[in-house]
Amino acid sequence: MTERYPDPRIIGHFVEETQLVGINQSRDTLIKWVMDENYPELTTISLVGFGGLGKTTLAKIVYDDPIIVGGHFQSRVWIAVSQNYSIKELLKKIIRQISINEQQIRDVFECQDASLNTEQLLNIMDKAQLVKTIRDHLHGKRYMIVFDDVWSTEAWESLSIALPQGKEGSRVIVTSRSEEVANYSCSRNRQFIFKISPLSPEKSWELFCRKVFEAPEYSCPRELENVGKEILQKCDGLPLAIVTIGGLLSSKPDKKHEEWKDFGDHLRLEIQTNDMLSKIHQILLLSYNDLSFHLKPCFLFLGIFPEDYQIGRKRLMRQWIAEGIVSGVGGFPAEKVAERCFNQLVSRSLVQPSEFYYNGTVKSCRVHDMMLDVIISISRKENFVVLLNEHPTIPPQHQKIRRLSWQGGSSGLVPNTDLSHLRSFTATAFGEDVALTDYRKQRLLRAIDLEGCRDLDHLHPKSFSKLFLLKYLSLRNNFRLRRLPDSIGDLQNLEFLDIRGTQIYKLPNTIVKLQNLVYLLSDVRIIQLPKGIRRLKKLRTLGMARADNVQLLQEIGELVDLQKLAIWFGGNYLASRMLDAISALLSKLNGNLRSLNIFHIPNDNLKKALDEVASPPLLLCKLQINAVLGGLPTWFASLEKVVKITLYETRLQLQDLQVLRNLHTLVKLVLGTESFDKNGEVLVFDQGGFTHLKYLDIQTDSVSFKKGALQSLEILKMSNILIRYSVDGIDHLHGLKEVHIRTADKDIIEMVKNIAASHSNRPKCFAITTFLFD
Repeated sequence: MTERYPDPRIIGHFVEETQLVGINQSRDTLIKWVMDENYPELTTISLVGFGGLGKTTLAKIVYDDPIIVGGHFQSRVWIAVSQNYSIKELLKKIIRQISINEQQIRDVFECQDASLNTEQLLNIMDKAQLVKTIRDHLHGKRYMIVFDDVWSTEAWESLSIALPQGKEGSRVIVTSRSEEVANYSCSRNRQFIFKISPLSPEKSWELFCRKVFEAPEYSCPRELENVGKEILQKCDGLPLAIVTIGGLLSSKPDKKHEEWKDFGDHLRLEIQTNDMLSKIHQILLLSYNDLSFHLKPCFLFLGIFPEDYQIGRKRLMRQWIAEGIVSGVGGFPAEKVAERCFNQLVSRSLVQPSEFYYNGTVKSCRVHDMMLDVIISISRKENFVVLLNEHPTIPPQHQKIRRLSWQGGSSGLVPNTDLSHLRSFTATAFGEDVALTDYRKQRLLRAIDLEGCRDLDHLHPKSFSKLFLLKYLSLRNNFRLRRLPDSIGDLQNLEFLDIRGTQIYKLPNTIVKLQNLVYLLSDVRIIQLPKGIRRLKKLRTLGMARADNVQLLQEIGELVDLQKLAIWFGGNYLASRMLDAISALLSKLNGNLRSLNIFHIPNDNLKKALDEVASPPLLLCKLQINAVLGGLPTWFASLEKVVKITLYETRLQLQDLQVLRNLHTLVKLVLGTESFDKNGEVLVFDQGGFTHLKYLDIQTDSVSFKKGALQSLEILKMSNILIRYSVDGIDHLHGLKEVHIRTADKDIIEMVKNIAASHSNRPKCFAITTFLFD
């Protein structure tokens, strides 16, 4: 009979080190931290990452290393905490492992009853007495304790009070899926947080072969390589999955291509039904079970996206809000609550950040393939979402379909399927006809997301005539779509409309009826606004809007809740009334405006208009100008909250750089083509200033960084460098992590690569060779 462990995580203790791959460097780093004599005080080391990455295995290897075992620590303790814990029981386990004799316990408990043994004494002691027993025994000793699988800061708080501070070099190792726990336990020294990532494809293949094939070669037959790598791709670098699946394949007597192909094709089903593989599902399921009731639907909602999909953070949060999964709480707006929910999913390692903004905020994320299988399994049971793809999850006829995710392929829907209860429809397939284009019968729809269908070239004239509950509509990246139907005006509750990446350049007059609209997003395709735009009183984001007459500027100025405005100026640039209207517009919006983009004014009249703004928008966080200025307006020096500035064709004077260098909140600066009128001079960054600048993107023919310049800079991007040795002083940028160079001169690229290689920080170097006419 096969032995079954009650907790699937226990397998982490029994993996042979000879089977481990890609762990030596991590082990050596942790042992160095554990043994570092430069930190004599009690130090906590946190290993963090989602389930199955090998946190427990790595901690156990360090715990059992001969250097650690060989007497360096006077006491070594291993405590498995888990989700369902009792603090008293955990404290008793610590006492049992640190070898306290019975008399010491009696002294703490002040009990002289000789009939009571150690276990009986522990059972009648309260929490405070247990804590005192541990603290008294460990005081003055060098000890090492591992708390494995800590799920909450409360658990850590309750355990840490039993650990005496001292300068004997004691160490505590915490493993957790939660970044919050890692940050909290290492609050005194964040440098000891060790984030565990999935294995690379190369290391994954090595581990797979070690598990499946015999020593010493661990060689995979050529006919099994492709199908083996297809199976491995599903593991997505997860050591638990690789070891478990590899172990199952190694147990099969005949290793044949057909058998492996069949196994790979049905892997999702195997993980849920095979006894050996089900532990993968169980371990990942623990993370879902630990979520609060309000986070579970947020997590399950990720199932609407296909495998390996880059999920935009803002897109996800806006859909949560539109569906009512997230709403405002206790005075906090829904956007803040949604952001908190997203951050909790990241903190719990349930989603993996894949792209970041310049300030470190997550831009997009993805879900591990194995975790996505868990989501789909739960969603199927709870009828949370119906997936239309190669393996559709069609519910029984009696169940209502509330969420529909179309991911390409045949729809899988039975003809005349009842979609009258549909609340959201999402289509993510590229280059295919969308499954639904006429929504008049789906009157309960709150969200329609057609982002990236790309083949959508029209909408039914009455598509939206009955969707009175719709809050979210994204038509983004449907580059063949040229117009919106007039029925768009019937969406009385619409809050979000995204037409970026389409060919829509003119909005229908009915758009002004959307008096609940908050976000109206477009990009390089400049949209022409109709008269009456002033009626959209709730609008907070508007762009890219064409403003070519005074009346329209006056109407935009009445949208006093605007926080983000991108505007393209047309019309008569010399008309004083137009300049006055620009000044008045910015004065009226000064209270809430946080982001401003100004485009296409081919002469320096814009500076005059900006100089005459009576009450400037000094709360701006982001500013982009693609227009001639000739110099910076005086109030730019007072932008005390600005974090990002982008300048193109502004033709500033070199002395204007002094204004920018004194903006101490500035994090990202983009100096594009003709941003400065240098008259052949070199763009020089001197010592001091730019105290928080981390990201600099410059498009110039020559630049120099003096000693002491840009000490916080981490990312440097350079374009249009034309002459060798026209880049000077990169070695002075001591915080540099990345250098990007784009030029037609291969010698310049080689020079920058050599500079990066000899830089004290060894920044990564990314180079793109262009043609002179690029």
